[in-house]
Amino acid sequence: MSGSPSAGQSGSTLTELGDILQCRWENIQKARQTTETALNALSKIIEGKPGPDSSVIVHGSLARRECTQGSDLDWTLLFDGQADASIQQTFLAIKRSLGDPEIYSGLGLREPGREGTFGTLAFSQPMMQYIGGEEDSNSNTTRRVLLLLEALPVGERCDAFERVRSGILERYLDEDRGLLRTSLVEKHVRWVPLFLLNDFARYWRTMAVDFAYKQFDRGNQGYALHSIKLGLSRMLFASGLLACFWCDPAISRNENQEPKKQSLINCLGSFFDRTPLERLVLFFMVQISASDSGFLRKTATDLFRSYDAFIGLLDDPEKRKHLDELSPEDENADKLFIEARTMRRSFRLAVQDMFFGRRFTASRTQH
Repeated sequence: MSGSPSAGQSGSTLTELGDILQCRWENIQKARQTTETALNALSKIIEGKPGPDSSVIVHGSLARRECTQGSDLDWTLLFDGQADASIQQTFLAIKRSLGDPEIYSGLGLREPGREGTFGTLAFSQPMMQYIGGEEDSNSNTTRRVLLLLEALPVGERCDAFERVRSGILERYLDEDRGLLRTSLVEKHVRWVPLFLLNDFARYWRTMAVDFAYKQFDRGNQGYALHSIKLGLSRMLFASGLLACFWCDPAISRNENQEPKKQSLINCLGSFFDRTPLERLVLFFMVQISASDSGFLRKTATDLFRSYDAFIGLLDDPEKRKHLDELSPEDENADKLFIEARTMRRSFRLAVQDMFFGRRFTASRTQH
């Protein structure tokens, strides 16, 4: 399983799709450049601190390579080994290094969220063992799913990250007995890991429900901004569903794919090496290459245009502050919120069209 693609590789794929669609997404490209600056700085800060059984991982906009002014520095020290007192010392050393206020001011980042999911030490065993059941807490589910969908190791110590990700994927596939019994001659069977897909769906529902709880807990502070961000986070969920479908040669156009565990682990690992945005880029490039339809082009254009506008909004401190302070009572009369809500709706409809196609569009238009 290879490491994450460089920004140059990811950026070139995005540029290729832009050339096909005759579009430019300047806000996304700017965010990628900002991310590279931040990642390089963070790599130097933690250099020499993680051991062979640990990896420093970033999540959120840094992992998506969509860093803007005011992004959170969501990080985790992932440990995969025999625990002793030394790992706590390593964690505290990294926490002190990443807790320097000058880092946040210099990079334009904010501290991890107050929920306590990030900026912590995470152990591999609960993520791999507790999939479902009472022991699979919200925090454990979040760490596991984001390790697949939205995680990027920082620095040279990537071994622990790659081992744990591979182990989690193996656990999902081991429990998916119907998938692994699929015969090569059963062409009508879809090679989709349903156990993994269901956990992605469960995580998305958890995000939606927890959003309401967090807003209640915060007295609706920042509701306007957070509701827009939640709507655009469909990118993460969509990329997870797409990863499951990508195991099927009918979708990925990979004629060499086999319904065998290691082959599927390699397929998923390679797909997760890409950012959520790049997974969607790859889907559109493959599908447009196979069937260059106007519908696919329009769907891709609408999706990336709205997402680019969203990134531009987040990178504007005044607009971000305005939405963060906007009261729910004033939303419907606020021009900026209406603009942001239009972005959110355009993105949502494009994602739906990506999965459901023309028939869904026609039905939606009629109703």
